[in-house]
Amino acid sequence: KILRTVIRTLPSFFYNPKMCKEAVQQRSPKRGDIVTINYSLTPENDYVPLPLFDTHGTKTRLVLGWGNYLPGLHDLISTMEVGQTISDVSIDAGWGEKDMALVARVSKRVRPGREEEDEKRMIGDMKYGDIRVGMKFVLRGNNGGNGDIKVMVTEVTDDDFVLDANPPLAGSSYNCEITLLAVEEAPRMDLVERREDKANKMAKREQRIENESAVRTNIEDESDSCVGDTSSDIVCECPLCKSSHYEVATFALGCFWGAELAFMRTPGVAGTRVGYTRGGETTTQENPHHHDSPSYDEVCAGKTGLAEAILVLYDPDLVSYRELADVALERLKVESRAQPVGLAALFDDEDDEDWGKSQYRHGFYFHTEEQRGMAKQILFNDEEDDDDDEENKEIEDERRIFTPPSYKIKEKVEVKPASTFYEAEEYHQQYLLKGGQSARKGCKETIRCFG
Repeated sequence: KILRTVIRTLPSFFYNPKMCKEAVQQRSPKRGDIVTINYSLTPENDYVPLPLFDTHGTKTRLVLGWGNYLPGLHDLISTMEVGQTISDVSIDAGWGEKDMALVARVSKRVRPGREEEDEKRMIGDMKYGDIRVGMKFVLRGNNGGNGDIKVMVTEVTDDDFVLDANPPLAGSSYNCEITLLAVEEAPRMDLVERREDKANKMAKREQRIENESAVRTNIEDESDSCVGDTSSDIVCECPLCKSSHYEVATFALGCFWGAELAFMRTPGVAGTRVGYTRGGETTTQENPHHHDSPSYDEVCAGKTGLAEAILVLYDPDLVSYRELADVALERLKVESRAQPVGLAALFDDEDDEDWGKSQYRHGFYFHTEEQRGMAKQILFNDEEDDDDDEENKEIEDERRIFTPPSYKIKEKVEVKPASTFYEAEEYHQQYLLKGGQSARKGCKETIRCFG
């Protein structure tokens, strides 16, 4: 606030707030930007969706390209300009288009004049004459079950029937109306994208550009920079525009699937990513991939020392760090109930070195001094630190025991500065949402964390 006040007092030839705001708003939204939208999604063609995300919203904020909602919604936003409204456009409901190569029409009449015998022909243990719409079959492959194909009967006539191997909801869609209200830069964060994911995105982008015969002037930077890199064709260098209203929090709470869904449901959270953090700070011969998008298998092997964690980007006007910490504590309580002794509690005080390498260890990794103080106060009932007490401020290697209220199991929780956050593989992102669990804001349904 002090910085903003000082900047506003500078002479106009040093800084023009209106000009800076216009510069940021002129470029197209790109991956990692925080966009604010009004939107409405209406199912088309009798499609009855599961309530997995909010289908209507006013001044809804989300991080473009970070998942949640629908991929088609993110794709549509990336083509828009601030202030633009798009109405009556169909977007994929998330199941992809129907592939007609997976649809086969099977004739019942293979021997003219012998219809009664044809009706007795069999598909599996079912006679052709008894086949009805909605029935499901498995067409067996020749490779020990690896080539099996699940099909459903979608049409039956006197002469034939249709088998469809597409997912049942393939081709379903929403009618979308959307207005792009604002585009804002995300706060700077030390976040490393997975290289293979970036390569795939680049290939898809180039294919789309070729198909549409269009040239985009503001294609995102696909170098090895972090998602927080806001470089573009229009760059504003003033301190006000380089800062962000949004904030970042990082938590390690055991398995990251369930914790991410809990944060996704929290009003005020604009985006989440799961990944790995707080490992060894240098590469070694034993651990050559630490700074090169470590894989899930490498993390599980214990060679990286990284912990599974969730990066949360949130609006502090809508949700506080304390409220996010409460969400984190609820997940620790759930883990305490689910595990006979708790994952982190498997290691006693004499095994601190092993505990510190566990991918399922717990941690509150602070990005600001305010978060540091809040985390210590919540977890350890610490009073406000004396500004002159440097020993209390030096907590790089601090680790204490936190006991969840009403539970006898002690869970170790470390409080350390946030360090480089490596994105997990794409299949881990929003894993439970993809598996059919709701991510609607405010949803209170029990989170079922399963693999």
